[in-house]
Amino acid sequence: MLELLNGFLLLYFVILCTLSAFVPILVRPIAACFARPSKDDRSLLAEMVKLKSEQQNISMKDEFAAFSKIQRKINKLDTILKENSQTRLSKSLAIKGSIHVVLQVVIALVIVISVFWFRREPIVALEGDLFPFSTMLRYPSSTPNAVSTHVWVLISNVSIRTLIKPFASI
Repeated sequence: MLELLNGFLLLYFVILCTLSAFVPILVRPIAACFARPSKDDRSLLAEMVKLKSEQQNISMKDEFAAFSKIQRKINKLDTILKENSQTRLSKSLAIKGSIHVVLQVVIALVIVISVFWFRREPIVALEGDLFPFSTMLRYPSSTPNAVSTHVWVLISNVSIRTLIKPFASI
């Protein structure tokens, strides 16, 4: 049975470790907000669709000059759209990387500060003797047979990352 259970700290560190593990998944929708096609790109795409539909109504054999003139306009618009797409992709990668780093650093700082702040508070104190592991599990707490915040964060981090690994690749 449990002698002591510090439920607030237990839940607090589980939530922090879960947030830390889900950062790569959270970054995608946040970065998508910044990398949308601009109004100019959408208007160019609409114009290209209009030109393609117009081109389909023209016979290539009968009106070759008009057909090729429209094709040159379509090719020009396609080139512009591809350049804009590459620019948007590189911008998106930079934003994703920046958001990822910032979120990881903020969460890591909160975890480190919290672990330092609550370093002497045991998360769980167990009955019985955990002889070979008792000192390692409780350090720096002085409560016998306790699990310290350091160990709890380590256990939570490894467990949560292992559990979400199959879902993170989806």
